[in-house]
Amino acid sequence: MNKHILYTVFVRTASTALNFLVALLFARHSGPAVKGDVTLLITIIYFFIFFSNILGGQALVYLIPRNKVELLVIPAYLWTVVVTLIGFVFMKTTHLIHAQHIPAISVLSFFSSIIAIHQTILLAKKKISTANLIGITAVLIQLMGVLICFYFLRISDIYAFIYSSLLAYSLTAFISFLLVRHLVSFGEFKKHFTLLELKESFRYGLLYQLAEILQLLNLRYYFFQLGLQQGIQYLGIYSIGISILEAVWIVPRSISTVHYVTTSNSNEVQQEAKRTVYLLKRSLLISAGILLIIYLVPSGIYVLVFGDGFSSVKHSIRFLFPGILIYNLFIVLSSFYTGIGKYWPVIVSSLAGVLTLIALSFFLLPKFVMSGAGLAASGSFAVASLSILIFFSLQNRKSLLS
Repeated sequence: MNKHILYTVFVRTASTALNFLVALLFARHSGPAVKGDVTLLITIIYFFIFFSNILGGQALVYLIPRNKVELLVIPAYLWTVVVTLIGFVFMKTTHLIHAQHIPAISVLSFFSSIIAIHQTILLAKKKISTANLIGITAVLIQLMGVLICFYFLRISDIYAFIYSSLLAYSLTAFISFLLVRHLVSFGEFKKHFTLLELKESFRYGLLYQLAEILQLLNLRYYFFQLGLQQGIQYLGIYSIGISILEAVWIVPRSISTVHYVTTSNSNEVQQEAKRTVYLLKRSLLISAGILLIIYLVPSGIYVLVFGDGFSSVKHSIRFLFPGILIYNLFIVLSSFYTGIGKYWPVIVSSLAGVLTLIALSFFLLPKFVMSGAGLAASGSFAVASLSILIFFSLQNRKSLLS
């Protein structure tokens, strides 16, 4: 694996460790219920970020090398404002969450979307290291904010997360703007802008975000069912296990990010298909080794680290292990398709996984609770992964055999 992948793995490992430390602080200081509230709040923010990313998301990595960057970025800024306002009204009228949290979620969604736009610009310009540093900057500031809330301000409820996140995302949005402003000719926008770029950006962005939203549903739909139907404390316990296991995906996601950037800037599709297989084999091997290490960790370690309320973490996630491994296929193979601007194999595979998850969650969660959630997730991961593997094998058979 090249230096960009190794560096991305390193930075994302550090970022995941910091996120894990934040989760640990909430688990020990606030308990499973508040940890569950934080998880639910983060999930809602992610949903609104995905809508903002229709114009400002990862589709820009494919589009920017083929267009003037300012013609794509400025509409993305404006679209983020529109989505934030719509999201605010939607939350106000649907009562999905506590009313007092809605303004904070709207602001956090806005800043997160702006950061995502700036990271995407840097990735499209092959400044992968700088894009990675932006992400870890936000998490580091957030950790510092949480520590201040817990140990100096004596705030240990959901507002510790809200205040620290507002500080982290606002500062990171400003810093990231300083890093990209020389890459975007803002003054040239009015001179060169036409509806053609906007239509193209919407088309690719909608397809990319459709795939992303389906992936988010595949990863988080059962969080809502587990939390709302079985109790927020179950979600708090389960989310700790998920945080640990999903850390395994640092490797395939790092590979996916770099491979997406490389493929987007390449015209050698057959060569990239062969490279995809090479990277996939490495990803599966490394992920299997990490999963084995996690599996061997005794249950008592979780109690020692997180507290007595989390004694059932290992038991609750035992059925997730095979799903975490097989989802490597989807993560790596999807980066090939997004890199060549073909989203339908990703969309169809993700939809198959979501439908599987909904069906399995309906039958398994009421009876088996957290174990049922793990089984449902593994089933959906397997269906999505095998579906995209079939697409890839059929469409690239000639180039892979040559």
